[in-house]
Amino acid sequence: MTMFIIKNDGRKEPYMVEKIKKCIHHAAAGLDVNALELESKFDKVIRDGMSTDDIQSNLIHHARVLCTPDAPDWSFVAGRLETMRRWKICNLFEKSFYYYFKEQKEAGIYKHPALDIWVKNDINKLGKIINHDLDLAHGYGSVLTGNKKYLMKGETIQQMHMVNAMIIGSIEEKETRFDFTVQVYHALSQRKISLATPWLSNLRANQNISSCFIIAIDDNLDSIAQSWTNAANISKFGGGLGVYLGWIRAAGASIGGRPDSSKGVTSWAKILNDIAVAVDQGGKRAGAFTLALPVWHRDLEDFLEIQSENKDPRRQCFDIFPQVGVHDLFMIEQQKDDGGTWHTFCPHEVKTELDIQLNGLFGKEFNQAYRKCIKAFKAGKLKNVGVYNAKELVKVMMRTEFETGLPYVTFIDHINATNPNDHDGWIPCANLCTESFSNVVADKYAHTCNLCSVVAGRMESLDELMTTAALCTRILDNGIALTQSPIEESTSHNERYRTVGVGIQGMHDYLARHGSSYDDIELITGFVEHLQYACVQESISLADKRGAYPAFKGSQWDTGKMTERYKKHSVSDDLDWDLIQRQINRFGIRNSQLSSPAPNTSSAPFMDACPGFLPTYRAFYNEDNSVGKFPVFGMYIKENPLAYERTQPRMVQADLTKVVGAGQVFVDTGISAEYVFDMNNPDFNAKLLYDLWQAAWKNKTKAIYYIRSIKKGKTIDDLFSGESVCAGCDG
Repeated sequence: MTMFIIKNDGRKEPYMVEKIKKCIHHAAAGLDVNALELESKFDKVIRDGMSTDDIQSNLIHHARVLCTPDAPDWSFVAGRLETMRRWKICNLFEKSFYYYFKEQKEAGIYKHPALDIWVKNDINKLGKIINHDLDLAHGYGSVLTGNKKYLMKGETIQQMHMVNAMIIGSIEEKETRFDFTVQVYHALSQRKISLATPWLSNLRANQNISSCFIIAIDDNLDSIAQSWTNAANISKFGGGLGVYLGWIRAAGASIGGRPDSSKGVTSWAKILNDIAVAVDQGGKRAGAFTLALPVWHRDLEDFLEIQSENKDPRRQCFDIFPQVGVHDLFMIEQQKDDGGTWHTFCPHEVKTELDIQLNGLFGKEFNQAYRKCIKAFKAGKLKNVGVYNAKELVKVMMRTEFETGLPYVTFIDHINATNPNDHDGWIPCANLCTESFSNVVADKYAHTCNLCSVVAGRMESLDELMTTAALCTRILDNGIALTQSPIEESTSHNERYRTVGVGIQGMHDYLARHGSSYDDIELITGFVEHLQYACVQESISLADKRGAYPAFKGSQWDTGKMTERYKKHSVSDDLDWDLIQRQINRFGIRNSQLSSPAPNTSSAPFMDACPGFLPTYRAFYNEDNSVGKFPVFGMYIKENPLAYERTQPRMVQADLTKVVGAGQVFVDTGISAEYVFDMNNPDFNAKLLYDLWQAAWKNKTKAIYYIRSIKKGKTIDDLFSGESVCAGCDG
């Protein structure tokens, strides 16, 4: 009996097994797989009347199932089969790139006005440069991620890369524009550079491409209400948001001379929580906000309970991410044998009664002001004060970290001591993923940062790393002119500070490629130092051509503090920080901050790379999220499987802070660093988290991002259901 299959246009044709075999062998060509294994799986399920799309789906399913740690190339077979389907849907080979590009613009799919400068001749030449075969180098998870998250209607991966490159290149001078665009395309198409999610999703649609935002709220109703609008607009266009609440008066404070009138910080936190739920990220996922409070604020105790089941439901905030800004004085106090004593104050009362503003202070100035507040409290001048055992406060935060992974902890003194723009303001808190921050002024400047990352595992040498990091810097500087900022305070910040963030995606892959491990702190430090050197060098070159950022004069770049710090800790004989400073003295620098290694958890599957700066959580696993189900593994799992066996949960987390601290020396903002504790480990105890706190502070990291706890009876797989915390703003 002859079986028939149904083609995409509805026509029937006889089932011919040779066509299926040809497709399988094409998808398996050059990969370390036995195509006969897939043939044998497929033959079991063929049926009369099956559509060609069902056949393709069946092949993809079985290729994915065949993927194991010993046979990872089956992921690329599944990726190729999914890519072939995408090509067919997009009619890829039926029209030239020029006519495809023209149709996409006319249909309103490509909306960025920067594309208007490209003429037919150049578009045709760019079309000939596109290498569609590079789509076939993507694993299954990469192709699914592209299809579901990044690609627009009728678009393939290489078309996306070229059009993004054209928009990025539009900022360049006419004489260099074409060559620069080609350079960007090659870096994107070969996945040497990973653009952050907002770039990939929004650039061609002429929307916001910045990943990170921080706003501060002043202690008045106009500022509070404006923050709701700002938060909603940032969330609407896909940004992750940090909100600093430290200026707001505490519960029990007076309002308009009426005592005990203020409801405190948590009332306003609840409204921001509901905005995060109501205004999702471009219709793709719930908004993502971190709300920050300093450790000295009177409402700290209530703030730490906003995710408690026993809290007043009108003040519960289960959809935001609390963050506590910790000062060195607090860390010193809690180390005392008796746990130390810690006072919390209402900023409004302190300002009114003592004319002291604790916000905006750090280091010695904060310590002096804080001690004056204690003295005033003991003298009866301050009433709205909390008194706690400092170590007990740490334990409260540790308990909630084990339960919820939160709060984030930011080390405010170190953040501000190394702030390049400490002459021009103050950094109140970190962003959603704790790797990006800069000066923030309520209702004036909202921290804003564009992100992209060097894909570390694809760097063949330090020279290539530096070339790629320099290209990232230029791409991100161009991005400031290309983005559509969601709020005015963001535009003002971009114009004054020109903050960008070059990240590191897959440090674990780089170490695996070089047969090394996270014990080799000098190798890792050298990598980060070379990356920063190249970023700084390129930003100086941009300053020569385009001008230094407006707040440059008086900055730590201008005074030489930044390069002096780098020179002091340098591990690289081939880098000359004195030369860099002489160039800065001559030309200035274009971008006030340049490096921000993000988590990369959302974009890593698209790169077929490990995420972020720290070790991977698992050597091989199957991800199951809104994109679909797909295998995930290290870039060099075939060549060096042992390199991926030492996963993060198997390491002493306090020891990892040495790696973060060493890299942090050459990163001018932060490094997103989350930590994992396995409660099934017989050696587990709560002191391990306390040790992490101490080590993170002493090793000069800038933040503890997220604490992941594997509960008793659970496994590492139970941590990874659903979307990444930073899926919306991920670098």
